[in-house]
Amino acid sequence: MTKRIVKILLGFTLIPFCLGFSWEFSVSVFSLVYKPTAPYYFIAGALTYCVVHFLFKKPIFTYVIAHELTHALFAVIFGGSVKSLHASEHGGRVTVTKSNFLITLAPYFFPLYTVMALLLYGAALAAHAGDAATNILIVLSGAAFTFHIMLTFVFLQTDQSDIREQGAVFSYPLIYLFNIAFAALIVDIYLARDMDYLRFLVGGIIRSTGMITLFAKKAYAIIQR
Repeated sequence: MTKRIVKILLGFTLIPFCLGFSWEFSVSVFSLVYKPTAPYYFIAGALTYCVVHFLFKKPIFTYVIAHELTHALFAVIFGGSVKSLHASEHGGRVTVTKSNFLITLAPYFFPLYTVMALLLYGAALAAHAGDAATNILIVLSGAAFTFHIMLTFVFLQTDQSDIREQGAVFSYPLIYLFNIAFAALIVDIYLARDMDYLRFLVGGIIRSTGMITLFAKKAYAIIQR
């Protein structure tokens, strides 16, 4: 019961950070200088997935595989091991020897296929593979990240044991915050010429703490009336 109360309080604390980082992301997106063609390739990938999502059968099985593999990956990162893994179009299940809130919620904020495309992009740049290869990977990244966002939204509308375990008040702000941070990383790596990701993180924290201070002052003023 105590853990549940703590997570509810943490969830409410995360809300100003969601707002602060959203504000910082919006300011950054509209003030950056972008690369000449990369945004078009990324948008082309995003739109391609949107066509698949709305006009054809949603790739649920592909999402479930990524979901369970991400649980497994984070369990290994935190020193655990994977005992079993099952995935089908109707759902999946993974048994691991270690669990925490990051392992439980990782599939909702860690876009596995996008990270794979990002690693390939880095390898292509290091190997001087040329514009054709890197542009294809930017298209794939746009499709993969849109796939992650849209199907995560679809799955979060259903009853998810991961969310029940951690609590909706805590889970949703954390998932949103990490996805915003990852979206900014994508902009930095693929699209922008002059974005400083560390500056983005610092700016997000400053805006968020400013909102917390403002909320605290407003609450104090109401109490004093």
